[in-house]
Amino acid sequence: MKIAWFANIDFQEGNAANARIRAFAHGLKKSNHTVFVFLLSSTQFNTSGTNSKHKGLFQGIYFNYLSGSVFWPVSSISRIINYQKAMFNACLLLIKKRKYFNTVLLYNPRFLFFFPIYLTCKVLRLPVIIEKTELEESIQTKKAVHKLIRFTDSFDKFLFKHFCTHLIVISDKLSQFYAKYYPKDKITIIPAIVDTSRFVAKTHNNTKYTLGYLGSFAQKDNVEGIIKSFSLAINDFPNLRLKLIGFNSQKKTIDQLIHGLGLDESIEQSGLIAYENVPEWLQKCDLLISYRNSEAYSTFGFPTKLVEYLATGIPVICSNIGDINRYLQHDINVCLVEPEDYLSLKNAIIDRYTHYEHFNTIGSNGRLVADTFFDYRLYINKLNHLVVSSVKEEK
Repeated sequence: MKIAWFANIDFQEGNAANARIRAFAHGLKKSNHTVFVFLLSSTQFNTSGTNSKHKGLFQGIYFNYLSGSVFWPVSSISRIINYQKAMFNACLLLIKKRKYFNTVLLYNPRFLFFFPIYLTCKVLRLPVIIEKTELEESIQTKKAVHKLIRFTDSFDKFLFKHFCTHLIVISDKLSQFYAKYYPKDKITIIPAIVDTSRFVAKTHNNTKYTLGYLGSFAQKDNVEGIIKSFSLAINDFPNLRLKLIGFNSQKKTIDQLIHGLGLDESIEQSGLIAYENVPEWLQKCDLLISYRNSEAYSTFGFPTKLVEYLATGIPVICSNIGDINRYLQHDINVCLVEPEDYLSLKNAIIDRYTHYEHFNTIGSNGRLVADTFFDYRLYINKLNHLVVSSVKEEK
């Protein structure tokens, strides 16, 4: 079958959401489907120009930026024009190829950006599968434009039953939420996934004293909390180092915090990294941290970088939110701490370097969890079934 997969992301940098789409696209290809990834517009993740081509093949997967550009526009007006152009091209593409594509997948669609695609697919009677890994309407923001976008996000839950044949969610909490508005028997949970073959699990016998955080720098990720806890732990282990890996949308604020705490020589910021460089950067560390806060936005989702952490075999400290304790056990395969409890995180960091061998065992057990619950290959048959059944239902 021919699958058109639409998403509002960048495709070649190291963001975990992109890795999720790529892994599933490869899995569907092995099931004899042809996958085309269409990206509405470039995002701020590509400000450094990691993505240089607006269409082509990346690791065997066809991609196309429908705005015609991979560069993140500086002005808001230019970004709006880009989105309008991408949306027009998306709808035109579906109309022209209506007899070519068998089904459409939408990754984390938001009403303001995807409604024309909803409507076009409905008119053309193209089956639509929607995947939600976050609950955007729960995002906390103070900016007026973002508040407007978040308000329109609240329309999605009412529209899904009219426009999509099946809904995929990343967590049980999201499933429970959408079950209030959408038939429960058409909701499938597929948790955070990882291509474990990308990561060679290693046991660190020589202490590196290097903490790592990889991911976005949004409010939900509480990177400032990681830095504050690190500043406390370094008093016990002066040779500790922290690597902040990935594109930092809050760099000015983070730089000020680091400088204010006198940590300029102890913290390294990588900036945006490419997809293929993620394993290399993580292996520079002997402790990885995911420290999402307790806001609704955090608890409905699932930190997708966490499963990449686990795949490395490096011990992980993680805040205990959402569905995490459904898969992971404290002091067995992860070290769980309460969100926003900086002293608890500081103590967990110290414990890692005080009980080094025990934490190495936790890291090895974490890799087993990645293999057992989060390897993408475990869910390809389920995704394949949804694709095939969605076409049959629409007919």
